[in-house]
Amino acid sequence: MKRVRTVLFMLAIAAVFGAGVTGLYLGSKKTVEQNKRFIEQKALVELFGLGDIQTLSKEEIDQIVGTQIDQSETLTDPHNGNTIPLLKAYADAEQTQLVAYGFPFAGIGFWAEIKGYIAVDSTLRKTIGLKVIEQAETPGLGARIEEPFFVKPFMDGLNITPPAPGASYLYMGVSGRTPEKGTAQYGRTFDAITGATQTSLAMERMLNEAVAEFGRCVKNRKAGGVNR
Repeated sequence: MKRVRTVLFMLAIAAVFGAGVTGLYLGSKKTVEQNKRFIEQKALVELFGLGDIQTLSKEEIDQIVGTQIDQSETLTDPHNGNTIPLLKAYADAEQTQLVAYGFPFAGIGFWAEIKGYIAVDSTLRKTIGLKVIEQAETPGLGARIEEPFFVKPFMDGLNITPPAPGASYLYMGVSGRTPEKGTAQYGRTFDAITGATQTSLAMERMLNEAVAEFGRCVKNRKAGGVNR
């Protein structure tokens, strides 16, 4: 009988603690989702250069994303049937002046999945920005993919026109070395991160995959392929 009471007591304690943990999770889930959404909104405003996120309020950022970034369209990759969201950024809330397009990239880094967005100019010929929104790389090493020095080449404009057969869209290079004009890497190179070769290689791979897929989607769209 004593053993039964002990078991029942343990079950009751487990149920109480279980209910508490569940309640805590459910109570914080909405806040976590809201924070995640706000982080992405800030990233998009910064990606397209639509405002200074250091001075804008949360409400202003929400308004900019809601009125100046159209996220209603998706593109279809004819190669594998995948769909990707197409972001269209405008200089004004009336959406009369298109300034850039954007699309996501994702892949496995050295430790975990890396997610972000690439912005390209309205001619679809060069990048104008890159923003990482989720990563768990090594602090001070791979995590530097979020820093200005790594992002700068994408803001300056990397060539994303279709490369020669067998060549890549983008290349990981060495800091301080500029590929010679006429080479496959010219105008397509971003710096590797010293001491984080695996993260750099992972970024090179996933960015090339994302740009290639975007290129196929755009070609399919121009040819009258199915989009949403």
